[in-house]
Amino acid sequence: GGAFDPEAGEMAGGHLPLTRRTMLPDLIDLFAPWFFIRSFAFLITCVEIAMFLISMYVGHVYFDGAFVKNNDMGGPSEETLVSMGAVSTPLIKNQFQFWRLFTPLFLHAGVLHIASNLLFFSQCAYTFERRWGRYAVALIFFLSGIAGNMLSAVGNPDMTAVGASGALAGLLGADLVYIYLNWNFIPARESRVELCVVTMIILLNVMIGGSKGNIDNLAHLGGLVEGGICGFSLVKILVPDQEPNRDAYRRGGIIGTLALYALFFITLYAFPSS
Repeated sequence: GGAFDPEAGEMAGGHLPLTRRTMLPDLIDLFAPWFFIRSFAFLITCVEIAMFLISMYVGHVYFDGAFVKNNDMGGPSEETLVSMGAVSTPLIKNQFQFWRLFTPLFLHAGVLHIASNLLFFSQCAYTFERRWGRYAVALIFFLSGIAGNMLSAVGNPDMTAVGASGALAGLLGADLVYIYLNWNFIPARESRVELCVVTMIILLNVMIGGSKGNIDNLAHLGGLVEGGICGFSLVKILVPDQEPNRDAYRRGGIIGTLALYALFFITLYAFPSS
C-alpha cells in the first residue's frame, strides 16, 4: 500500500485493507477503522445523531413523547417520524412529496436503530472513503439510500420507513463491485477474506430481516442493487490501464442508475392506489 493522501481521499499506492494491521488496536480502530475527522463519514455520523436528538425533542414537545410504549426500538412514535419526513407512499404518490425519499436517511426509529446503523457504518465507511474518495462514497450513500426508499415505497405502501439501512447496503453492494473489478490487483488473501466478510454480512441481514416484521427488507435490497450499479461508475479501479472495459463500466453505472430511478416512477404511477 501507499501513503494516504487526505486531499485525494484515497491510498496513492493501491488497495487499503478493511482494518489496520495492529496487534492491539486502539478504541477508535476497533469501532471505526481508518477513522479521520475531515471525512464525509464523520459528518454524516454527526448529522444522524443531531437529527435523532431533534426527533426525540419533537416527539416530546409536539406529539406523545420521546419514547413511546409501542416502539420497541426505543424512540418516538410513527406520527412523529411522519411529521419529520419518513417514507409514506400515499404522501409521496398523491401529494408529490418526493423529498420523503431523501429525508428518511437522517431519521431513525429509536436508540437501537441508530446505534446499530452507526456501528456498522463506522466499521466500513472510513475505509471505503479512503479507498474511493469522499465524493464517491457520498454519491453511493445517497443514490443507494434513495433507491432503497423508492423500492420500499412501491413494495411496502402501507409501511412508514426511516433509516439509512438502504444506504449502508449500497456501500456493501459497491464494495462487491470493487472486489470484482480489482480481483486480479488485490492480494489474493485480501480479496477472498473481504468477499467472505461482505457476503456474510449480507446473508446475516437477510436472516435477521426474515425473522422480524419491522425491518424494511426492500429498502436493503434496493440499496444493495443500486450500490452495485453506481459502484461501476464510482469505485476505484486500482490499475485502470489494465482494465479495457473501464469506460464501459462507468457508462453502464450511470445508465443503470437512471434506468432504475425511471422504473420507480413508472411503477409508482402505473398502478392505482389501494
